[in-house]
Amino acid sequence: MTDQKRPGVQSVVSRKASAVDLVLHEIRRSILSGELPPGQPFTVPALTDQLGVSHVPVREALRQLEAQGLIVLSPSRSAIVTPLDEDDLRSIYRLRIMVEPELAALSAPGRTDRDVDELDRMVRATFGDVLGEAFWAPHREFHAALIEPAASEWDRRMLAPLWDASERYTRLVFDPVDAPDSFATRRAHAHDTLVEAARSRDPDRMRSAVREHLENNVSTMLAAMGHATQPTWDDRDASA
Repeated sequence: MTDQKRPGVQSVVSRKASAVDLVLHEIRRSILSGELPPGQPFTVPALTDQLGVSHVPVREALRQLEAQGLIVLSPSRSAIVTPLDEDDLRSIYRLRIMVEPELAALSAPGRTDRDVDELDRMVRATFGDVLGEAFWAPHREFHAALIEPAASEWDRRMLAPLWDASERYTRLVFDPVDAPDSFATRRAHAHDTLVEAARSRDPDRMRSAVREHLENNVSTMLAAMGHATQPTWDDRDASA
């Protein structure tokens, strides 16, 4: 991956992975790079031609992108890119950083060996196969498990929309479809740091590890948004 800007949405016909995953990745890349800027209208037929696929994976990809808050679809087979906002991202993570490290710290002393082994298993499951949309659900489950058992039902209700909102940004920056093989190992290592903090049962260590993880995430995403290009893979090693 280089910082060189590619001209417009690219064909995905020669690349490996499911058509829907590839279309999702390419549109996300185009949004982050500024080739599909905020407020930019585009149509399904135009995307179909540019991507080199049928309208079926394009429509499915656009439905998923709308659900993730990245685009807004209209009834007339057209869509616009939802604006991304740095202040919005900072606000989302400010709230997450206020809540998640403390809940993780409160959960730390009561973790059993089985609990920690389960966290480790979740990391292996999440990063063992990084291609495709299947990455996101176990990744979220891992972060949810870090705040158990201290999290109350109100904590979960409050954090769910924050996780939804932050995922809109993380999906743009940490898209697994086009990652080199080594990226899986590096991301797993970043999450292994959280598992080892949990294994220590030390509330202060757990609090610091979760806080640093979230701060690394938001810093990397702000850098990507500010530069209007994707960061290099090495820039993203400690995040997601």
